[in-house]
Amino acid sequence: MMENREQPSFFIRYFGPLIFVLSAFGALLWFFFRAFYLLKQIGTVVVVFDKGSYYALGVGVGLMAIAFAGVQETWLQKPLTKRSTSIISKLAIAGVVLTFTVPHILHYASNSYLKNSGYSVCAEASHQWLFVRNIVYIQPSIECSADIKNK
Repeated sequence: MMENREQPSFFIRYFGPLIFVLSAFGALLWFFFRAFYLLKQIGTVVVVFDKGSYYALGVGVGLMAIAFAGVQETWLQKPLTKRSTSIISKLAIAGVVLTFTVPHILHYASNSYLKNSGYSVCAEASHQWLFVRNIVYIQPSIECSADIKNK
């Protein structure tokens, strides 16, 4: 199949997959950084749950699937087999599913844990813009205010 197609330009062949690989690693790195940061905050007087960052897991998995296909076809000059196409398709679908489920599951789990640990939501310091939502949890020992998330 690849022999019948026109070869993409040098720029697309080498930098296209590279952009997807770097974007995938960036998204996955951001997801794990924010998850580690959330765990690190637990036990402090203020915990900020950045729900928007947890979409990055699904995005990273989906981009990694696209990157794998690009690398195999353009850098390695190997056509995608039925097996690799099946794996890439499943990874891409998993990426979409993770994008829409992980943030909500993590929000539910952390909300339950934090509320059971005595935290409450500080509405004045929390905010939402489109799908990006920062929820600020505080312990009862401090007063809720809009300036609290800067601590």
